[in-house]
Amino acid sequence: MGFLTILRRSSLRWSGTAMLGLTLYYSLIWQSAPSGFGGDSAFTAARALAPLPGLIAATAAWEAGRLRVGGVWRGTSARGRYRVAGDALTGLACTVLLADLLAVGLASHHVGAWPRWEDVPLLAAMVAAQSAATAVGFGMGCALPRFVAVPLCATVFTLWTMIPATLETPWVRYLTGLPTDAATVTDSLAPAVMLAPVLVAAGLTTAVLAASAPLRLAGVRAVAAACCLVAAAMPAWALVAEAGYEMPTVPRAGAEVCSGGSPTICVPREYEESLPRLRAAAGKALPRMAAAGVDTPASLRLVSMDAELAPGTWRLRNQEPHTDLSATDLVATAPVPIQRYDDCPSLPDDQPRTSPGPATAWLRLAAGIPENTVRTWHGTSTLRQVDQVRSRSSAAQLTWLERQLRAVSSCDPRVHAEARR
Repeated sequence: MGFLTILRRSSLRWSGTAMLGLTLYYSLIWQSAPSGFGGDSAFTAARALAPLPGLIAATAAWEAGRLRVGGVWRGTSARGRYRVAGDALTGLACTVLLADLLAVGLASHHVGAWPRWEDVPLLAAMVAAQSAATAVGFGMGCALPRFVAVPLCATVFTLWTMIPATLETPWVRYLTGLPTDAATVTDSLAPAVMLAPVLVAAGLTTAVLAASAPLRLAGVRAVAAACCLVAAAMPAWALVAEAGYEMPTVPRAGAEVCSGGSPTICVPREYEESLPRLRAAAGKALPRMAAAGVDTPASLRLVSMDAELAPGTWRLRNQEPHTDLSATDLVATAPVPIQRYDDCPSLPDDQPRTSPGPATAWLRLAAGIPENTVRTWHGTSTLRQVDQVRSRSSAAQLTWLERQLRAVSSCDPRVHAEARR
């Protein structure tokens, strides 16, 4: 049977239109800022394709049901059924491929960059989920009447894609293939969290193949299918069992460019054009900070929060400096530890954490940022506190600064109490 004949007799006239329409709609909804970073393109495309597995499974179930009603499936030998299934699903596969290309193309256009090689596992996880939806939908359509299989597949796969991200058990969301967070210029998505949904999809697909194997005993086929599911689900669960609500990441490797000189300045290659601006800012800000008594660094690096830093290295915040002022601010605030909302789970709820605001304001003033600008950023009350500190001796100011910075990165209530004195 020719491809055009298959397409004319299939359900893709309505389901294919719905798939492409949904992809276009969600691609416009999930528009990302033009960051020029390929990781944002892959994330946006994967999110835009999120509603498709339910529709894919329903379409596959409909196609299988059509073969079932026509007696084609029953009248075909067990070994020939794979050929029949392939012919029936060719149109669906082409439509899904077109939807995937549409999502990736629109996302890349909005972001201003194509996905990187590093993003292939993320897109592969989404394709694996689509393949599993196709296999399970076709299997359900072969086993159940169409009026049961089609809505059942659509509902189950849609809920499986959408609901886990709302559950209190965080690891479940990482089995669906739908990303909840994007990679950044400093961090890549952890390989384990990309492999887990692929294992689940492979388990579902092989379970369907095992259930349709040319074996006479239905019980043997059922046991084989169950074994396939368990064999895939257990390692998938083990990979993400310790994951929290934020998608696990690892420091990005091999993407750093550096500017020689003193200090050495290193940034991700996406920020390479900002190196001259950072070099000029460091040349002005660091001597002023040194005059205020601050020990200046041997290097400045814009890297992952999880990356180990050598002694004498300051970590720049993950922000591209588009102006001279923002570059100076990045250099000035580099000594301030970056607080996370979840980095002190043992700290009592009624224990206030030390704010980084006063120390940050002091460093900005020491680096030569105008007082009016610092007041706009921090407010009058913070500047009043900082002015009191700046009226002390240089040694007293540095002692105060050291206490503030230590408290910002500490989870010890005693350290916070000392910083408030």
